[in-house]
Amino acid sequence: MVTIDVRKLNAERRYSGDVGFSLPADDSLVLLPMASMASGIEAQGTYQIFEDNSVEIRGHVRYCLQGSCSRCLKPAQKLVEAEWAPLFVRGESDGETYPYANDIIQPEDSIRDAVMLSMPYSLLCSEDCPGIPYDSGEKELTDP
Repeated sequence: MVTIDVRKLNAERRYSGDVGFSLPADDSLVLLPMASMASGIEAQGTYQIFEDNSVEIRGHVRYCLQGSCSRCLKPAQKLVEAEWAPLFVRGESDGETYPYANDIIQPEDSIRDAVMLSMPYSLLCSEDCPGIPYDSGEKELTDP
């Protein structure tokens, strides 16, 4: 389990610094049909501890998707990088922050939320993929 020990950082007077976390691939976060995670989730950023012991992280999450192209069904892969900016507060959450207790922050939920918010609507083999050619099966009528 990845954690941030706020009490230890305060004792060491390290009120800001770099953080990095790795989570295993989690296909339950993938909303696209015929797609899965091709890699684990990497989260990196900088933290800042404020006087009220709230902790803000500014950084990004990165993961790779693989599956079938949403237009033509050929194999496709996409590296996704998105903003990650959670605010952790002691005690109860107001719905926009992440709560923590016992001076230990567990950032997994905020990382998963960042992945869910960054999930693309489609997975394409290339940006200019034309899709599957359409053939209606109808023949053109010609004048006699």
